[in-house]
Amino acid sequence: MQTLLELYHYRFILSKLVGRNLKVMYRSMSLGMLWTLLHPLVMITTLTVIWVVVFGNSLSFAARVIVALIPYNFTVYCLTGCVHAIPGSASLGKKSAFPRQILPIAIIATHLIHFGIQSLLMVLMLLLFPLEGGHFGFHLLWVVPIFLVQLAMCIGVGLLVAGLNVVYRDVQYITESLLTVLFWICPLVYSDIELSKLPPWLYHLFYMNPLSGLLTSYRDVLFHGHMPGRVPFGQAVVGTLVVGWFGIRTFWKHERDIAELV
Repeated sequence: MQTLLELYHYRFILSKLVGRNLKVMYRSMSLGMLWTLLHPLVMITTLTVIWVVVFGNSLSFAARVIVALIPYNFTVYCLTGCVHAIPGSASLGKKSAFPRQILPIAIIATHLIHFGIQSLLMVLMLLLFPLEGGHFGFHLLWVVPIFLVQLAMCIGVGLLVAGLNVVYRDVQYITESLLTVLFWICPLVYSDIELSKLPPWLYHLFYMNPLSGLLTSYRDVLFHGHMPGRVPFGQAVVGTLVVGWFGIRTFWKHERDIAELV
């Protein structure tokens, strides 16, 4: 609650930090924010060529992947940015009166803009590869709670890695290594049929990762056209509550030491 109140109080500073982040990201780039669309397009094209041409999947594979890939990218971008958020703004982090939790949250807010732009690709893919019964219905309202859970997860884990990286600088390398593994332990290229063949204990272990449940929920709503599964989404909510509480608690534990260590 304290974090939310301070974010509202310092909302002007937050908006300025987001604007600064965008300028730094796209400075000296001729294509500017167009790269926000090009990067996932290149990735989805590569995956589609491999899985459709080589492994014989249907062309709808691209739509099935992209509805999970865009939310996945949002999480990865947030965590990659958050781990460097405080060392990258050392002058602000040293000020005793400055709310340092704004620095990683400004990174998340910046990538929230990118997420909105990249979501246009999801809309395009779903129009190109519609379901027989159509994609539009009341089940789409589930996108809102799914996204809010994902946003809470990003804030919790983002604060965790941001705070720990100030105290233990090797956290940035651990985070980068774990994000490489994360691609393969999330349901991006795996179909629902393949996941259902897992032994029950392995299936539940797979969904102990909150992001797995969230990506499956996005796919249920946007690609399959029905409400998210209770088990994957329920485990994602529980996992988010746990990592969110732990992340915020850890950040506040080290917050007093940031000015000296940054």
